[in-house]
Formats: sequence, structure tokens, C-alpha cells
Amino acid sequence: MRVLYRIKQLILMCGDFGTFAIGFYIALALRKMTLPTGDDVTRHATLFFVTFILWILVNYINGLYDVGRITIRQHATRRLVQSASASLVIGVIFFYVLPSRDITPKTILLLTVICGYALSALWRFVALKMLETKRLTSRIVCVGYTSETQELIDILTKEPERGYTIVGIVDTDHTVSSLPKGVDVTNSLDETYSFVLKHQPSLIVVAPHIRGNQEAMRALYQLLFLPMHVVDLIAFYETVTGRIPPSVFSESWFLEHLKEKDHSMYEKWQVIVDCSVGVLLGVLFLVFLPLVAVVIKLTSPGPIFFKQQRVGKHGDVFTLYKFRSMYALSADGSAETGGYQFATKKDTRVTPVGRVLRRTRIDELPQVLNLFKRDMSVIGPRPERPEIVADLTKDMSYYPLRHIVRPGLTGWAVLHQHYADTHEKSLEKLQYDLYYIQHRSIILDLSILLRTLNIVFRLMGQ
Repeated sequence: MRVLYRIKQLILMCGDFGTFAIGFYIALALRKMTLPTGDDVTRHATLFFVTFILWILVNYINGLYDVGRITIRQHATRRLVQSASASLVIGVIFFYVLPSRDITPKTILLLTVICGYALSALWRFVALKMLETKRLTSRIVCVGYTSETQELIDILTKEPERGYTIVGIVDTDHTVSSLPKGVDVTNSLDETYSFVLKHQPSLIVVAPHIRGNQEAMRALYQLLFLPMHVVDLIAFYETVTGRIPPSVFSESWFLEHLKEKDHSMYEKWQVIVDCSVGVLLGVLFLVFLPLVAVVIKLTSPGPIFFKQQRVGKHGDVFTLYKFRSMYALSADGSAETGGYQFATKKDTRVTPVGRVLRRTRIDELPQVLNLFKRDMSVIGPRPERPEIVADLTKDMSYYPLRHIVRPGLTGWAVLHQHYADTHEKSLEKLQYDLYYIQHRSIILDLSILLRTLNIVFRLMGQ
């Protein structure tokens, strides 16, 4: 289902690499004020090839390949400038870590960044228009209508760059509410075959409740002989949203999808990541500790470190450590005086220094202690407080399922959601956490790590 999305990402990446190569050639010409010879190009080619790969990685970290989020309407100008600046710094570091007697590309590097990213901006203006063409868009017919169907319609209408267009709905229950212009509806299962032939979709999305209808199954069986894919609504919902829909929550579904599997390779990967990141964060923690401690003490009364009970793997409670970023309003140094309070986006309890610590994520550095104690991993669901867990479990009986894995410093839900300051947002957070638990893998973890770096470098911490 994500093939077209990956193709679009690959097209953007290849185009960026091409614009960097052209920018490099122009930079050589400008530097020498004449067309570069083959020897000039060859002499620089290897090092610049590796540099361009690093620049592509910078673009990925900065979200420039998140098709559907970076659109023509947003122009992505700010992110392109950020990526160009970061690429210049990385280029300088790369060329001076691996110095060459024959190459001193100070001017060439700067000109390549300017020309390459200028051409990249033009390329994206053309490419993102091209990626919205019908040939690169999957037409969808939904068989059965649910609240998830309506949510998908709303998302895909707002974000056509994702590459999906819902063109028709077979609504046997007569429950369709609001639909955008251009979406056709039929209420008869008998018309399913002709309805599909009329709209020629490449994807047919089937709601779970339709599978119990034998008449509908016979109609769908005929579609297997047509050049189109038939997929389950739940799987398609997960692909688009990165969440598990709450409508599937049941003991049988969790037993089937969250049961323990052979994760021996993944567990080894997790240990390597935890140790590597732990060492790096440990160094940063020791470097920042003296300065942060002094600043916290000078700007607000209270302890330097903030300690709080959190629920970990298998429901075990542990003590989580942070640099204090809120005013100490109670005897234990916490910012609460009448029971637990959800943190909010513009929380007045946060100190001025605390806002800086949060935006840079420096306040999280003491959690390296939890990492070494194995209370937490680098990646996993963010740990919650016992009283909040107990309260949420009353409304969401499946909430403790997020504790079948070790909590993390960062996670899938962190990337998609900011503060979960209501029970509704906590349910959405649970959907993200369960998606991660079901799909956790080395590739997904790498994606989370890179996108977390994007948040940190852009000072988007909360």
C-alpha cells in the first residue's frame, strides 16, 4: 500500500541528488571561470558523492521527504534553508576530517551548497506538482462505511500529496455523513461490481463488518479477477495514520497481533542502540550538568533534579530523573499542589529557563541514568505516572498493554503527538503506542531516531 508513497520519496531523493550534482558542476565552473574538465570533476567526485549522500540524510532528518507534510503550499523554504545550513556545516566537517592534499574545496563547497539547494527548491516546485498527477495517485473505493472511513476521507482530502483519492463508497448501512465533492456513493451490494468497474480504482478498502456479509463477500470475490488490490480497512488506516484504530481493541485482536514473537535480532539491535546512545548522552549530561545546575539554582528556588515515579515494563514502578524545568510548588519539589496535572503547551508552571531546557530537550538528559539502570530504552512508549495510569485504565481497560515493552526516551507517539492533556488525546497516544509495539523493528527505530534528531535540531521540544 505504501509503494507509491515510497516511489514519490525516491523520486524526490534522486532529484535532490541530481540537483546537487548539477550544483557541483556549476560551482566548479564559477570557481575556475571556465567549463571544468573531466579531470576537475573526477578529482572531486568521490568526496562530493559521499557528501551528497550525507546531505540527503540531512534532508530526510529535516522532514523534506515526508510527502504530504511538505507541500507546494508550504513551499518548504524554511526547512530547505535549515537543511542547506546544516549541509554546509557537515560538508566542512567531512572535508576537514578527511583532508586531501589535492583538494581544498572551501569555495567549491560553499558554491555547491548555494547552487545545489537553489536548484533543489526549483526541482521541488516542479516535482510536488508532478507527484499530484493521477498516474501517481491511488484511486480508492471503500466497501462499507465506518467512523474510520470518515476519518480517512478527511485526512486524504486535506493531504492529497499522500497519493490516495477516495472516489467511491459502497454504503450498505446508509450511514454516510459528510463527503467531499467528487465522492460517489451507492447503497446496494448488488451494484458493487458495476460500481467498481465504473470508477476503476487501484485499491478497494473493505471495512471489517462487511466480512460477515456473505453477499458482500461474493461480490468482492469477483473483483479478485480485476487488476486491483483488495485490502482491509484496519491495515489501510494504520498505513495512513500510524495508529491502531480503537474499534479493533479486543482480547482476541491483541492476542493475535501483540503476542510475543522471536525478536532476537531486534533485541540485540536494541541493546546496541541503548549502549551507544547511552554513552553519548552520558557525555552530554556531564558536560551540561555544571552549567544547568547553576542556572536552575540562580533562577528559581528548589532542587536541581526532578524525580518522579513512572510505570515501566510489566507495570514495575521506577524513579525517573530530569532537570527541573518547573517552579517547585510543593515540599517534594514538584509543581503540583492538588493531585496530578497534565502538562500543557503553554504551562505557566514552567520557568523561563525551563522553557529553554524543554525546547532543546536538555531537561531529558538525566534520564541517561534510567537508561543505564535498564528502567528505559532509547525507543519505546513514554512512561506515565502510576496515578495517571490507574485513572486512564478505568476508562481504557487495555491501556496497560503499552507496558509489555520497556518505555523509551523517545517514541512513535512523541513524533506524532505533543501533549496528551486530555483522556481523548491519551487514547490517541495509546493508539500510536500499540502501533509501535505491533510493528517495532530496526527500520522503524531508525526512522524514529532520525526524526527525533529533527525535533531536537529544530528546537521543537515540548
